[in-house]
Amino acid sequence: MSSNNFYLEAPGRTQDLLNVKWTLRAAGCAIGSTWHEEGATSSALAFQDHWNRSRMEELQICDSLVVVCGTSGEIPLQLALTVGFALARGLQVIWIGSPAKILSDFRTVQHYRTVDEFATQVYNFGSAKMEDSAVPCVS
Repeated sequence: MSSNNFYLEAPGRTQDLLNVKWTLRAAGCAIGSTWHEEGATSSALAFQDHWNRSRMEELQICDSLVVVCGTSGEIPLQLALTVGFALARGLQVIWIGSPAKILSDFRTVQHYRTVDEFATQVYNFGSAKMEDSAVPCVS
């Protein structure tokens, strides 16, 4: 199975986002997004402008979108637009955090309640090399 290219998205550069990035990289997955690499601050204000045309261009070359939305229940408009853009392009969407009921109707969306639950799936895939896994990132 070929490598997937993952675009990571979140309202800001959080520890959960970085844990997802490290989990995917450790499993041999490629990360196509770069906004979270730019700067060491995790301030929401510093990243409020990371949703722009160049980021959407990065997303277009990826196979999957991983959204780390946390448990606040509120979904920023830009995050919702990014998910809509990915779904319209037929990308796999992996949603980590509070469930977004509207996404349950899409076959290409997988939901994990926590980053740990997602990481367990990635590690299990790497160990079992299951062909039908929800996270096809290692060969």
